[in-house]
Amino acid sequence: MLKEVALMVGCITLLSGNAMASDMHGKALYEKSCAACHGFDGKVSDVGKKLKPYPARDLTALSDVVDRDELRRIIAYGIRGTAMVPKKYDLDSAEIEDVIDYIFTFKRKVNMLNGKKRFEQVCATCHGFDGRAKTGMGAKNLVYSKLDLKETVHTIRYGRVGTKMTSKRHQLTNPDIEDVAYYVHELRFKADINKGAKLFSSTCKACHSSPSAIKLQGNRAHALKITDMSDYLLDLRIRHGRHVDRAGKGVAKLSEDDTQNIIAYLKKEIK
Repeated sequence: MLKEVALMVGCITLLSGNAMASDMHGKALYEKSCAACHGFDGKVSDVGKKLKPYPARDLTALSDVVDRDELRRIIAYGIRGTAMVPKKYDLDSAEIEDVIDYIFTFKRKVNMLNGKKRFEQVCATCHGFDGRAKTGMGAKNLVYSKLDLKETVHTIRYGRVGTKMTSKRHQLTNPDIEDVAYYVHELRFKADINKGAKLFSSTCKACHSSPSAIKLQGNRAHALKITDMSDYLLDLRIRHGRHVDRAGKGVAKLSEDDTQNIIAYLKKEIK
């Protein structure tokens, strides 16, 4: 037993030692290859602030919201049209991983007030101040978005091809983008299953005795379950489907939030 404990402690110590060595190696590589522009603390050096056509990026706002793959690509291949040149000729693949590990040790505190301010300055024209996109611009309703933080940040940084959502990475700093992403997530509607149950009972139960009794109609509907459908498609069926004329004024008057509550209840009941 004592031998097993000693062996386990030894393994943990070895792993810890390897991790520390990797961190130190990453730090040394970062300071040699990156710090001149990005600063030794990741907050951009004086030289980095003066780079043209765009200043260096703050690296303290990446660890929780940017995928490792994206950072690996940027380090290896650089960013066209900026002073960020490829580092694949200076760093091998293992060294790039060590640099990323070190960059991910940089942390900052999210500033929700800044997120609100920058959202209203840059995003509200299309998405509305409440995120519900009632602006006539064809933007996405952020209140019902299912994107996670990393997906939200990626969309802000690079935009969406084929839409009016353009890249905002030259309007917003990395800390701005992180703050906006967290602020946008705070705008999200939080469905209430209990309210959904009451709405189902008062609005839907006359025709559908229970959630499991609902039969989908239409093309391919026979092959689908309610749980297979997105919230967006379910909202369309509930508030704008062919059954609305038969269901009466109750369904016609349901708000988007009402349907989200009903959908949350349906998906809980149907598994």
